[in-house]
Amino acid sequence: MQNLYKPGMDFLNKAFDDAFSNIVIFFLAYVLALAVFWLLKKRDLKTIFVYPVLFALLTVFNPYLMIPVADKIGLSSRIRRIFWLLPVNLVLAFSIVCLVYRFTRRWKQAAALALFLILAAAAGECQLPHMVPAENIYKISDESIAIADMIEEDAQTSEPKRCLFADIQLLELRQYNPSIYNTIRRKDILNWSMNPADPSSVEQVLNERSSHHILTMLLYYGVPVESDILKRYVRRFHIRYIIPNKEKGLDGYFEEMGYDEIGETEHFTVWRVG
Repeated sequence: MQNLYKPGMDFLNKAFDDAFSNIVIFFLAYVLALAVFWLLKKRDLKTIFVYPVLFALLTVFNPYLMIPVADKIGLSSRIRRIFWLLPVNLVLAFSIVCLVYRFTRRWKQAAALALFLILAAAAGECQLPHMVPAENIYKISDESIAIADMIEEDAQTSEPKRCLFADIQLLELRQYNPSIYNTIRRKDILNWSMNPADPSSVEQVLNERSSHHILTMLLYYGVPVESDILKRYVRRFHIRYIIPNKEKGLDGYFEEMGYDEIGETEHFTVWRVG
């Protein structure tokens, strides 16, 4: 929890990116609607839409208040979802209805409504690909299956294989092959946070000497650590395979460590620890 408390605004920025990274235009429209409600001389609009947001800025969206409170009541794992509390859909729906009914003729109302629907569809992100399960019998991504098969073929054993990865997608590897274990805990991927651009934040993680956090910093945030540190944890946890996301730019790092690349997919490289 201390690691969530100290970053402050960095934590809020990451939570915001998680919530609105692909639909920023809807958030901007939401802010514009609130600004219009504030400027209009209608007390009801301010009471229902504007004042609750101002109150939330001082309470719910205050990391130095809500993070300790969430920890006390057992909701620290869900505090990242605070931006879901913003009534963006409600405010935008209300605003669209108000704008549509400013037209007196029915055909103009229908045209305005159609225009808003087209704009929403064009600016939004289709969620259908994320909701439709894979067509294979395991219902996981083909990429995960390919990675699991690489490891199984290389290891040539059904014994447990300890791996190191920090992508949510790869948590499904055990669904396909129960002998594959991840060294990084699920809660470290989902709930733990640090600022990789802040040297003091990196130094803090190293000084705390939490193996799970240091490994998460390496694989999830793409912050290289000294080779001796990684080798120590590789020996401690008996790690045999490391699967970094290519976007983290760590392939050169693992190559310098002397590890062997056994294969790659579109997004990942699989390294065998020598």
